[in-house]
Amino acid sequence: MNAGGSRDQVSSTRDFDDAVNASDDVLVDAITADLRVVAMNAEQREFLGVDLAAALLSIQDLYEVPSCQILQDIFERQPPAGFQSTVELSLIGRGGCTVATIARCTMMESVHGNILRVSKIPLGLLHDEKIELTLENQMLRRIIDHAREGHWCIEFLEPVDIRCGRAEIIAQVFENASVWRLTNRAVERIYDLPEGTGIAPGDVRLYWPRTERNEQFVGQIVDCGFYIDRAISQDLRADGTLIFCENDVRADIEDGFVTRIWGNLSELDSAFELAPDDLVESGNG
Repeated sequence: MNAGGSRDQVSSTRDFDDAVNASDDVLVDAITADLRVVAMNAEQREFLGVDLAAALLSIQDLYEVPSCQILQDIFERQPPAGFQSTVELSLIGRGGCTVATIARCTMMESVHGNILRVSKIPLGLLHDEKIELTLENQMLRRIIDHAREGHWCIEFLEPVDIRCGRAEIIAQVFENASVWRLTNRAVERIYDLPEGTGIAPGDVRLYWPRTERNEQFVGQIVDCGFYIDRAISQDLRADGTLIFCENDVRADIEDGFVTRIWGNLSELDSAFELAPDDLVESGNG
């Protein structure tokens, strides 16, 4: 009986070792359903400075608390062998420093049940750049949200082909699937939305309908190479009231396709009347 137990132990150890060593991944460990780290490759041992026997480690010894919760959640979902998930995990590095990684988690079979193979690549400078980009994005979002002028961006899920004729381009602007990529609080005030109510991404036509005036508006944008100032659009408030707005419009164009149009707008006086031959001011010059 002891001999059989010894063979099982050898087989189990071989399973765990195969899970972490049969790969060129930088940092790899194997975790059991009871959240113990039962094996890790030499690269991870060296990187983390781990001297303890792997079987004595719990995930809390190697991973930050939020990452432990992510790993625990994976096991609680009871995924089958072969399940894979890519997540961000943070290790506890030498001296207690946090090591951010991108991790590929793969559920594997072993003689003692499924184990989770976690292969990781430290993000290094990419993590610092991500934090910097996040902070910059938050700052720009605050600037936009608190601006007095309305700012908006419409993203085309089906990009507009500007190699087509003028009429077809105008049609695509209204017919191709699109969403609000960004609107600020000033736009919400112009559309007279209730306080705290944002504009849903799919509500493009709700506030900017396809009308004859707006087809002219898009035609002027097309004629000016998607770079135009003081173009007049016809918009709707939340209660259905028709209003006129003045827009400066730009676009993101990639390989002959418009992926986004964006700009700023301000509401015109209620006494404004649009002349049939109303002219707009191009920004090209």
